[in-house]
Amino acid sequence: MTRKTEIALRVVTAAVGGYALAAGTAAALSLALPAVQDRAEAVLTATMAALLPCVLTVVLVFAAASALRALAWTTGLTAAIWAVVPLLKSMTGTGV
Repeated sequence: MTRKTEIALRVVTAAVGGYALAAGTAAALSLALPAVQDRAEAVLTATMAALLPCVLTVVLVFAAASALRALAWTTGLTAAIWAVVPLLKSMTGTGV
């Protein structure tokens, strides 16, 4: 893989993967936090907390040994968090 291709793949992985991971984190926390907070506060807290995985994804993508490894990690983490969302939705009986 050429250097330009690797950088382009890292940029796309950081942008798209970071957004998808942040959205999944916000969705999962929005469903989990109403057990300890009011619903509106839980959504606000989840939205603010979802910025952390987005930033960490960018750091992970550019710190990884290869662009494909970064893509694999980002895809795996995103799939894992989105797999939890339907489980939380069925447990709480609410939707996002």
